[in-house]
Amino acid sequence: MLQFEDMSNELILCVWDQLVAADVLYSFSNLNTRFDSLLVEFHGLYKQMDLRYCSLSACRFFCQQMANTNEWRLGLTILKLGNCYRCSQTDMFVEEMIKFLGTNHFVKTEKSYNNNPKDIFDVLMASNKYIEPIFPQLACLVVFQTIPISETFLNCLLFAAAGGSSLRRFIWSSCYNQTHHSRALFNWLFRCSASLVSYKLRAPPCEDGFELQYEYTLINNYTPHCSLISLTINILNLTTLYVLLHYLPQLEHLDVYISSMFSSNNVTDQKLTPKLNYPNNLRVFILRHFVIDGRDCSALQQLVEKFSNTLEEFSLYLTHYCKGEVDICFNGYHLTTLCNKLSRLRSLHFTIQIPFLEHPDSEILAHFIAAFRTPFWLDGPMGYIRVCVNYHRLMRFVQIYSLPYTFYDDTVFHTIDLIDVLFNDNEYGKQTQKDLPVTLETLWYGVRWLYISFNKNQKIPISFLYALQCSRSQGRMLVISQERGILPNNIEDHVQLTHFNILQLKNSLDINNIYDLTQLIGWLRLLPNIKCLYVNSNELQYWFTNDRKNKYLNTFLQHLDRLYIDCSPIINMNLNEEIMIPLLSFVINKNHFPKLQYLRFVLCKHNSSSWCNINKWIDFIFIHINEHQLECLRFDFIEKEQELMDIKNTDEIITMVKSSCIVDIQRFVSEDYVSFWIQRK
Repeated sequence: MLQFEDMSNELILCVWDQLVAADVLYSFSNLNTRFDSLLVEFHGLYKQMDLRYCSLSACRFFCQQMANTNEWRLGLTILKLGNCYRCSQTDMFVEEMIKFLGTNHFVKTEKSYNNNPKDIFDVLMASNKYIEPIFPQLACLVVFQTIPISETFLNCLLFAAAGGSSLRRFIWSSCYNQTHHSRALFNWLFRCSASLVSYKLRAPPCEDGFELQYEYTLINNYTPHCSLISLTINILNLTTLYVLLHYLPQLEHLDVYISSMFSSNNVTDQKLTPKLNYPNNLRVFILRHFVIDGRDCSALQQLVEKFSNTLEEFSLYLTHYCKGEVDICFNGYHLTTLCNKLSRLRSLHFTIQIPFLEHPDSEILAHFIAAFRTPFWLDGPMGYIRVCVNYHRLMRFVQIYSLPYTFYDDTVFHTIDLIDVLFNDNEYGKQTQKDLPVTLETLWYGVRWLYISFNKNQKIPISFLYALQCSRSQGRMLVISQERGILPNNIEDHVQLTHFNILQLKNSLDINNIYDLTQLIGWLRLLPNIKCLYVNSNELQYWFTNDRKNKYLNTFLQHLDRLYIDCSPIINMNLNEEIMIPLLSFVINKNHFPKLQYLRFVLCKHNSSSWCNINKWIDFIFIHINEHQLECLRFDFIEKEQELMDIKNTDEIITMVKSSCIVDIQRFVSEDYVSFWIQRK
């Protein structure tokens, strides 16, 4: 029998290479001194902890070890936390940090304590005493926030975990409703991150961004940050951007998403901006989202022109509400004028959306594309820049964008008008069926989400399906409206849309109307690589009630590893009882979903998902634990559940013993969702 002592170092390292780094440490830690020395000597894994994808037991082990083992705590340089498919690692980690701080504080003062560690930490923060960094060598902190975080926990992460002078990179992706923490996040940036080089603070799209007021910075004695050169951030308004620029004199790279609409009648910014400074060496400016309402676009021009002598790369995503007045909207001529003032500009990407209530005639669209058929765009200082223009009849706006499309945070909306899109290198805008995949390849290269919509019983041209092909692009999401259109016969023999792996079937299905599964099956046969499906509970109910034996549908479902079920149609208790258990019986079945690992019920309503019913659903899933391979199960509520609000956020491990395995289940209960992280042994 092979003993540990007989294994060569090379064989051991080969084993390590096959595992997630954190799971390697967990598997081999404390076996004997030889393994401990190998971990440190060969990989230095103690110094770089990525807990995002490790097992539940490993995550708990490391959260304790990092605080309580000096070798780990003093040597840690990189820490990454959070995963949207897992329960909250952040809370688990911070709880151990707060325990350490409480114990350490009283050891230094030679006192004993019986108070709650959180209360002790709050007292330390309120007293404005210096909190010694727990990880003095930490150079990079990455946090993916899956649930709302308390002020105490946020302060612990910022001022205790990330408060050292070695920190160079900070990345924080927040969940919804977290911008009330703006002041804490900016206080940390300007007071405790003197050596920081890169700061990324992101909020979900369509969420209000973070805000910083100039008066607040004066009251709190902000001073310029002299080391930060890269900023990526979601902010509330243009004023916040100007305030940040004032305090970041060394900034070279700026990527900003401005959530609120800017009114051209706004006078506040016009009074404030002359008082403020701005960076003198900004080279890259990505204005990822900016909306202007009104005739005047001078605010955009004034902002960009501040960097006319330094800007080398510029990206702009602009929506201009101008009431359809073609003469005043921000178009290609305005963009050309602006770019001509940027003497060092070498790279440009843009998207411009202009709402029109009525379909603009062909002359207006021709006017938009003509602006990009000038020498500046076809053979100017930046070389050839390809631009396309089209009008979306349902969304009612003109879209103008350069290719390749680079604004992956925003959806590109298209109907079958896609085949009539105008290009600046094609005088007539029409494309042959054979040319379309090549013509549109640069569009698909930068697009992550594509939303297509059809009118009822609309026939879909073959040319449109050819246009959707892209052989070199992968990992895209396709969103299809409730009306699926009528596909050409046997089209799957000629076209395969292999670059889509996520499918969202949009809008609610009215089961009282005639439902034609054949329209959907036609699409499924064109999408062989779909691994993730977002579907309405009504439509899923129709499938398992009427079409269980459809071979094309079954083949499609058997390939899925992630399933999102929209429960918004379940509006009362009767529907709850009628739908949920049959639905679960269909989903929790190895024959139907043999690869399913992630199951999430979204938009659950209070009157249909009370705690007692959620318990029934959960019990059903765990009673049939051998009938599925789920690793994560989650229920999201639209309203805050009273039953859950009465239970404070809890995070616990439940162990089940089955004939085939031992199952560890981490249950997290929040006021608006319940999640389970399942690990089979």
